[in-house]
Amino acid sequence: MKKTPATLRLLPITLLPFYLFTLVSCSNDDGPKNPVDALPPITQTGENTFACLINGKPFFSNKDERGVDYVFNTLTIYGFNRSDTGIILTGLEIEGDVSEGQFPLESRLEGQYSALYLERGGLDSRIETTNQLPGQIIITRFDLEEFIVSGTFEFSVKDDEGKTLNFTDGRFDLKF
Repeated sequence: MKKTPATLRLLPITLLPFYLFTLVSCSNDDGPKNPVDALPPITQTGENTFACLINGKPFFSNKDERGVDYVFNTLTIYGFNRSDTGIILTGLEIEGDVSEGQFPLESRLEGQYSALYLERGGLDSRIETTNQLPGQIIITRFDLEEFIVSGTFEFSVKDDEGKTLNFTDGRFDLKF
């Protein structure tokens, strides 16, 4: 039987602290520590983004399921994801045309802005903002020459069971 020198027998023991340090340093969580950092940046250049946090968790719309409709002073901004969850922001028949500014998200009535949250296309849940629990939309760019609408939003809604859903750090930057 061949004898191993003592230094080679001690090598695994001397390397043990380095192995442990490497294991402790590694993490499977490469995502941002703050959920808002996972959202796309707030822009005003028509980057085709629509995202927010729902109860602190990132919501991203699918690239081909976000957009803007603007017809007869009614502005509709929407974003859906693969689970058929969606958010629709609407300015219904806005008097004097849609413009940049800060507006409350209230009940869906003519001349007001409102928000709607849908699960499974509205089959499981369809919850709208109300005058009692308003949110806000800030339109930072509404450009009829380059057809870009950009801004931010936040609101809360209560479902039929009284559970509150909070939509925060919302942002959109879309071409129409």
